Amino acid sequence: MNKYVVKVVNVFSNLIEVEAEDESGARQKAFEVLTDENNDEKVDHFYESTLPKENWSVITKESFEKLKAQVEEDFSKAKEQNNGAENEPTIITP
Repeated sequence: MNKYVVKVVNVFSNLIEVEAEDESGARQKAFEVLTDENNDEKVDHFYESTLPKENWSVITKESFEKLKAQVEEDFSKAKEQNNGAENEPTIITP
């Protein structure tokens, strides 16, 4: 039996009530509520949709690990090539 990695694409949403000066501030405060581990306020997750199973990405675990290692290697090489140019974007293509 083979091991696989399956990317199940589910979309959930949260309705969080916050007070803010503007929309940008409201987004920031909602983000803080979601990421605050000490927050006692319960945040409900509402199910929105799931892509059909036929559209889920599937790869063998072995291929996934090889791909992950290749991406890390490419990223390291690109980082070395951009040495001193940290503000420039690094684009990795498969």
